[in-house]
Amino acid sequence: MVNRLSVLCSDCGNPRGALEKNCPFCGSSDLPPVSKKATGIFTLNLEIALPTVDQAIEKFDQALNELSDTAMKLIKVIHGYGSGGKGGRIKEAIRQELIYQRRDHVIHSYVAGEDLEPGKEAYQELIRQNPSVKKLLTRDMYSNPGITLVILRK
Repeated sequence: MVNRLSVLCSDCGNPRGALEKNCPFCGSSDLPPVSKKATGIFTLNLEIALPTVDQAIEKFDQALNELSDTAMKLIKVIHGYGSGGKGGRIKEAIRQELIYQRRDHVIHSYVAGEDLEPGKEAYQELIRQNPSVKKLLTRDMYSNPGITLVILRK
């Protein structure tokens, strides 16, 4: 499910996935040096194949498991806004799941897409805590209620 960018293991020198927890050759758990591109924002699109709420939550949890303890620290979760114009069930379920996962110490914080806008308090706090995030944000993320930006614990 998670894309596998290749880097060289810092212990044995063999190629390994940049997001793999352990080197498949030597078993090293040391994270290899990863380029800025590889540590950018991982996009998790939960709208693909029009899943049920339960399927979307399962896919979200699977991505969190795969990305925890890797170099990836930001996830752009595309959950959509809902066809009724009031906010969708997947969006609500994902945001509830974020509250639950945060208690399990997987999630450091998250910002709702509608709050990703210069001048808003949540945006200002995100940039204050993570200055490098500002250059990773893209136009489609600003003020977008169909996404949530998730910051994983380091």
